[in-house]
Amino acid sequence: VRDRRVRLSIKIAHKFFDLQHMLGCDKASNTLDWLLNKLNTAIKEPMEMKQLHSCSGVLAKSFTSTSECDVASRTIEAAKNGDSHEQVHGR
Repeated sequence: VRDRRVRLSIKIAHKFFDLQHMLGCDKASNTLDWLLNKLNTAIKEPMEMKQLHSCSGVLAKSFTSTSECDVASRTIEAAKNGDSHEQVHGR
């Protein structure tokens, strides 16, 4: 594993190192790990929105109705959450 460096603006560096100090972390990587864990849901959100928009775009051409597109979106979401096929369709 290779060490990587990131350049931060002075304003962001101050905020980052203040947070690191407040958390009591001895390494910047620990602070970043904490941040990424706390923001996990927000980080995934853009990908989920992209998937939903793709249903109304290119993928929607393969569906004959909006309701089929909705079912496909729910199926994708259920698969991500580990739900079974029967739970999605109410069977």
